[in-house]
Parts: sequence; C-alpha cells; structure tokens
Amino acid sequence: MTTDVQRLVAAAVASALARTGRSTRWLAARSGIDHETLERKLVLRADFTVADLSDIAAALGMPVTELAPRVRGDESGREQGGEE
Repeated sequence: MTTDVQRLVAAAVASALARTGRSTRWLAARSGIDHETLERKLVLRADFTVADLSDIAAALGMPVTELAPRVRGDESGREQGGEE
C-alpha cells in the first residue's frame, strides 16, 4: 500500500471510529483485530488488509466502501475496465 493510500485508509478508520465515540480497544474486540496491531495500523506502521477493513466496517455498522479511498481519476463513479 502506498503511503498516501495508507494515510487515507487510516484516517477513514479513525474518523469513523471517532464518530461512534468508541475506543480502539472496543473496535479491536468487536472486529477481532489484536489491539496492538490495530494501533500500529492507525499510526501507519502496518497496512490494513481488505479483511481488516471488512471486519472494521461490520463492527462499526457501515459499508466497507466508506473506509476505502476513491481511485484517482475516477470522478465518474463508474467502475473501471468496462466498455463505455
């Protein structure tokens, strides 16, 4: 994961968590991610996996897409790779 993407994902997770008023310990317990591992990921010392983001989104009751950064250059909202 690039540093920019890493930063965006960590910020999205931290922001979503802050909106709930819950702690990182709560999120770790609810998502099944070790608390120390979650903390490392939030301070950019480790990458979030797709499975992590799915577990976090489920714990927070939100779609996983809210935790993933938008692809650069995709302002249309359409999926890439398809014919127009």
